[in-house]
Amino acid sequence: MRIIKKLDIYLLRAYLQLFGGTFFICLFIFLMQFTWRYVNELIGKGLTADILAKFFWYASLTLVPLSLPLAILLAALITFGNFGERLELLAMKAAGISLLRIFQPIFLFVALISFGSFFFQNKVGPEATKQLASLVWSMKQKSPELEIPEGIFYNEIPGYNLFVERKDRENGMLYGIMIYETSNGYEDAQIILADSGRLQSTADRKHLKLTLYGGERFRNMASQGGEMLRASVPYMRETFAKEVDLIPFDGDFNITDAELFSGNAATKDLTAITQGIDSLTERTDSIGKSIYSFMCSSQLQRSLSDGRPDSAKVVASVDRQAPLDTLISGLSETQRKEVWRVATMRTQQMQSECEFRDMTTFTENRTLREHLLEWHKKFTLSVACIVFFFIGAPLGAIIRKGGLGMPVVVSVLIFIFYYVINVSGEKLAKTGDLDIVFGVWLSSMVLAPIGIFLVYKANGDSAMFNIEGYTLPMKRFVKRMKEFKNNLRYDKRIK
Repeated sequence: MRIIKKLDIYLLRAYLQLFGGTFFICLFIFLMQFTWRYVNELIGKGLTADILAKFFWYASLTLVPLSLPLAILLAALITFGNFGERLELLAMKAAGISLLRIFQPIFLFVALISFGSFFFQNKVGPEATKQLASLVWSMKQKSPELEIPEGIFYNEIPGYNLFVERKDRENGMLYGIMIYETSNGYEDAQIILADSGRLQSTADRKHLKLTLYGGERFRNMASQGGEMLRASVPYMRETFAKEVDLIPFDGDFNITDAELFSGNAATKDLTAITQGIDSLTERTDSIGKSIYSFMCSSQLQRSLSDGRPDSAKVVASVDRQAPLDTLISGLSETQRKEVWRVATMRTQQMQSECEFRDMTTFTENRTLREHLLEWHKKFTLSVACIVFFFIGAPLGAIIRKGGLGMPVVVSVLIFIFYYVINVSGEKLAKTGDLDIVFGVWLSSMVLAPIGIFLVYKANGDSAMFNIEGYTLPMKRFVKRMKEFKNNLRYDKRIK
């Protein structure tokens, strides 16, 4: 008996042809959306083709696990929609083949893709994320190229805000120049006006050579001299026919060491994340114990004495059982001031100590939640591949519409629904408002029952998406109402 039958080969071939196309389409869409987030780091920086190629390559690798569920959903929806539209699904059922048996070969392929997605996220994904983070950080540190726009202020040169009214693209001359220079701080700010000028990069690409012609320089004198000088001369005015300035400008691209980002949870595999969770849990427990010991200790009592004889006498003279008003009224004015001073100082110290410890515990707990979140995310996107198959396949069998029309619309709506729930759950889990397991698996827990329901309805040849199935009862109801009214009118005429 043959394990793989001709029908299985036919189903797999039809699905694989669509899956390959939909996967690259989904990957391209996610890549464009990802690129748009970093458009400011890509444009105007003079990046070479190999740097851009690395950026798109690493970005594509990180987006593969996210593209697979949508590609599986869309391919399954189109494949079974085509089968239903061409009546091939009806012929298979007429031959005695159940719908679950029709799903079987494609499900096995999707399960293989799901396992591959898990290993990809565990091995390839962390390294790609690390390299991409290093590349993006280096792009943010890269100084811009000399593409000065016209009519707007250009602030990509550190310490300079440059406005150019007009520029000659043939010879590179700039006209109507206004420069706000704050390289020495805002208290020593300068305003430069010039009729024309030129901005060029030096041969070593370490400086910019700014040549200005026919201008004036206004310099703030707030940081110069004493009060008499600032009162009499609020600013300095200087006129020049030609002036040359050198501006520090690193035109080379230096890639940051990727190991600097290895502490991020997204750049670790399951083994490293598990080790990080253990060390973070031990650290947070020790911090919690130290805070508990600190709050239980008599810090306030020791602070009142403060090691000073007069404070010790005041504390020793206090009757612990007496009311507060009585204690205060029994002290002299000097003692009251001393007690108030010590209490205020210690309260401020306690407040600062609590704020610092709260910030420390918040940071540690947030890092721990991020590691737990990434640990579960290794599995959620893999499970999403199977869940989306059991949504797309029966939905295509029910709708019975192929092509790129209805299936694309339905797939996008389902994926947006999944994405909103997934992102919301992860954010709430990261902030601690939801349990980590519940927040990460929330999208799968919502969509899995929908998939089971659709498989049940498709296996029973349900017409739940057939418009006539909903409009026909309404038409029958309207028809009966008209007949009832006509009968009433006929009875009135007879009487």
